[in-house]
Amino acid sequence: MNKIAIIIALALYGGINYWLFRRTWQALPANALMHIIFIILFVLCSLSFFFAMALGNKMPFVVTAVLENIGAYWVIGLMYFMMAALFFDILRFSNHFLKFYPDWVYSNYQQVKLITLISVVGLFTVFSLIGNYRFRHPIVHQVNVALAKGDGQAGSLTIAMASDVHLGNIIRKGRLKKYVELLNSQNADIILFAGDLIDHSMRPVEFQKMDEDLLKLKAKYGVYAIFGNHEYYGDIERATAFYKRSGITLIRDSTVTIDKRFVLIGRDDISQHRRKPLETIVAGIKDNLPRILLDHNPVKMNDALKNNIGLQLSGHTHNGQIFPLNYIVGSMYPLAYGYLKKGNTNFFVSSGLGLWAAPVRIGTNSEIVRITISLI
Repeated sequence: MNKIAIIIALALYGGINYWLFRRTWQALPANALMHIIFIILFVLCSLSFFFAMALGNKMPFVVTAVLENIGAYWVIGLMYFMMAALFFDILRFSNHFLKFYPDWVYSNYQQVKLITLISVVGLFTVFSLIGNYRFRHPIVHQVNVALAKGDGQAGSLTIAMASDVHLGNIIRKGRLKKYVELLNSQNADIILFAGDLIDHSMRPVEFQKMDEDLLKLKAKYGVYAIFGNHEYYGDIERATAFYKRSGITLIRDSTVTIDKRFVLIGRDDISQHRRKPLETIVAGIKDNLPRILLDHNPVKMNDALKNNIGLQLSGHTHNGQIFPLNYIVGSMYPLAYGYLKKGNTNFFVSSGLGLWAAPVRIGTNSEIVRITISLI
């Protein structure tokens, strides 16, 4: 992101926060102590994410984790509070001309504003609890596809795939243990991570020794992964070493033939300008075997069609993660979530096992994908 885009984003964030601060202040009763508490809480919530990002490596791990969690919930809440404030501003503006408020609203206007504020915060709390439950109980999405076996052996192949785990201060060691158990319970032939296994910093991942848990993943053909965009936000060399310690084979713009049954292809993330064209990566493939591609961002689907890919697995979109972003994201990608067959290529884009920002799923599910492939 260039400097101009950062300045615009920060100005927009600051403007929205100021607008919400003013609207909330107007709804509070005239109580000095309440105003002081509100100012402290508002400043803490709106700035905690930035403190965690800027000073995270210099503060105690627990402090960083708390600040990042507060900021993460605020980022999600900000969107819903903004929508609510906009709705009531439009309502108030319309009433200025149409005069449809009942008399009791005019007579108790300050109390109505306070009740409205409490109701909005209460609804967000309820939505957050529901969304947190959906995050904590990932589903297993079963997908069945058929691929031409080529010169390989006929039969079936089972893949357990996860994307966007985002290990760090939000998705911590205790959650990872459950993910490992869930993946192992699929009894898959191979386990694949389609990018963003790590969130944005290696510090919490190394501090919690998460490689010890990842080493417990078990599959006949092992565990393979590609990088997403988030691995590049931190120290890529430390991330590479972490994958190795975790027993995960990293494939970056390269291929590996598995048991003379299929070829697994891993692309580097699209954010990297040096990533190789897919046609260059597959040029060295000599065997006539099914091709399975891991590509974190599903924006380049035509590449798979042109290069005889039987199955492409992606993530990145989170399926928007929260309503109504799932609909917005759906309009941005040729396939933002789910299964699609185009030509001879099968595509699946996962909503992700973990998530970004607050551990909340509203209108989407956390998931792993269990793919049963019939090689015929």
